[in-house]
Amino acid sequence: MIRSLNVIALSIVVPTVLAMATANAQQQAPPKPRGPVTAYVVMTPSGPATCATWVQWRGPGAHPTDKAAIQYWAEGYISGLAAGSRNDVLGSFRLEDLGAWMDRYCSSNPQTKLPEALNTLGREMLAHSGGKR
Repeated sequence: MIRSLNVIALSIVVPTVLAMATANAQQQAPPKPRGPVTAYVVMTPSGPATCATWVQWRGPGAHPTDKAAIQYWAEGYISGLAAGSRNDVLGSFRLEDLGAWMDRYCSSNPQTKLPEALNTLGREMLAHSGGKR
């Protein structure tokens, strides 16, 4: 009898403690970024890719493989931002919107490194989660 009471007590206490520990871990705020962001970047023969690279690889005379490669890399970067920040960075944006935003931004900011441009896009997407701006 005492043994079965111990088993019943343990079967109640252990799941309760685990549930409380899980809830406590989920309530902790994500760590705040410290300083500049380091990221893997598309490399070109002249060094890390910038917005000028984006414009070149997406321009009218660009090779389709280059155009697709830089778009896929950017999509992966934004997905990484979403996963790392645990925010719905993508919201209602479509992939075409990402490319169009980057086309506009990079045309005006050719020396900006691609991770900086995509971080700016990510902040814009979070601020306007309803879709393109």
